[in-house]
Amino acid sequence: MSLQQNQNSKIVITSPQFELESYISNYYGRNAVDRLLFIAERCPSLAVASLSLAITRLKQTQDVTSYQDAVERLHTIEPAIPLSTPDSEWVENISRENREQSEKLEQELKRYKNNLLKESIRMGQADLGDFYLAIGELANATQSYIRQREYCTTHKHVKDLSLDLIRVAVFQQNWPQVESALARLEQLPNGLNELVPYVNAIRGIWALARGQFKSAASLLLDVKVETLVPPKKNASSATPGSSSNYTALTSSTRGSDLPSISEFLSTSDVAVIVGLCTLATYSRDALRDLLDNHAGLKELLESESHVRTLLESFVLFDYKAIFDTLEKHKNDYLLDIWLADHVSRLFAQIRENCYTQYVKGYKRGYISRMATRFGVNEQDIERDLVTLIESNKMSVRIDLENKIFVDTDSNERAMVYQQIMSVAKEYEQNAKLLLVNVEILRGGLEVNPPAHATAAGKNFFSALPSDMTSILLDPSRS
Repeated sequence: MSLQQNQNSKIVITSPQFELESYISNYYGRNAVDRLLFIAERCPSLAVASLSLAITRLKQTQDVTSYQDAVERLHTIEPAIPLSTPDSEWVENISRENREQSEKLEQELKRYKNNLLKESIRMGQADLGDFYLAIGELANATQSYIRQREYCTTHKHVKDLSLDLIRVAVFQQNWPQVESALARLEQLPNGLNELVPYVNAIRGIWALARGQFKSAASLLLDVKVETLVPPKKNASSATPGSSSNYTALTSSTRGSDLPSISEFLSTSDVAVIVGLCTLATYSRDALRDLLDNHAGLKELLESESHVRTLLESFVLFDYKAIFDTLEKHKNDYLLDIWLADHVSRLFAQIRENCYTQYVKGYKRGYISRMATRFGVNEQDIERDLVTLIESNKMSVRIDLENKIFVDTDSNERAMVYQQIMSVAKEYEQNAKLLLVNVEILRGGLEVNPPAHATAAGKNFFSALPSDMTSILLDPSRS
């Protein structure tokens, strides 16, 4: 893989390393459905299996529109299987329930407004937002949540509103709205307090979306593993067709102590994102320190052994192992809903970082040996080094005739000259001080120390060079 390659295609031809059902069992609610639909779009070989699982999960919710879209896509690909035929009875029943629920919530909200019950109006808008979110109408959910704002009378109300807006905005990947809601949370008098881990995780996803990989890594490193464990009850335990089932895809955190980042990320997701982002942006020393001293990272890496292999290979200069492992799991990354659009850039930055760390260890190196270490041919190494030099990311010269590279930052003569001048300057300063002391003694201006300071005076003279001491004690020698 060269630094000059074009961006990877969005379509994944070969199957990934993971087994689909085992992979999707790490997720719940809307996150699981969105990932299945994403995999079906990106990987033709898994499209039928992904759509089938998505349809099965959607039939345990009230999201009729997403169900119909998934069935239509499956029918286009594989019309022979039963799931590709829409369940008209289920669609009719759930659609009726949705209409009834919507009318009920709207009537209750209208009654609250007529009675000018501010708290009831706020709760009514929140319930309506939850309903719209669950049936897949995310834009309407956002509007309902926003309408709570003028009825928020306590700091807790503002916190609940902000968290609701963050949840729906992350599902939409509407990052300006996420930024606005996070700013509102930070302005609360008590600050974020216990919400700091959750907010850092959201900021980490947002940083990744903006391509700020170092920031994403540092923020997600603060996520505690226990906050990534899915709740015991999720959409898979819901009873299809129940009237109270409209929260199956998304259960609001309103009223609970803390929101859970597991609604968007699993432990494996965080491990992979942190691993790739640190490989792309951290130096070898910084990464080694992280592996040795960061207890949270050690916990994360237990879920993804190949990420540990990547990081340890980087520390041990085993660059070929890094790129072999990356290529092996590349399709997994391309099918991750958060990583997919950044895989090409991440891989390029990881290669740049590996080249930089390798070259820093040499004042002069052979391109042939570097090619062997990276497992590529010499032409690729030359081309990539030229690219890095032209973009001012590396300060080396390449001798194409002798096939070597030379570190231009290493100027031994200048370093020795600088050290000599520093020693000379220090000696000059000490000599001037000694001459001042000599003149003081000659002029009889010295102050005799008290008896108890004699020992300190001896210590002072003992710390000086012998020739300087003799001059101070006997000015006639100067």
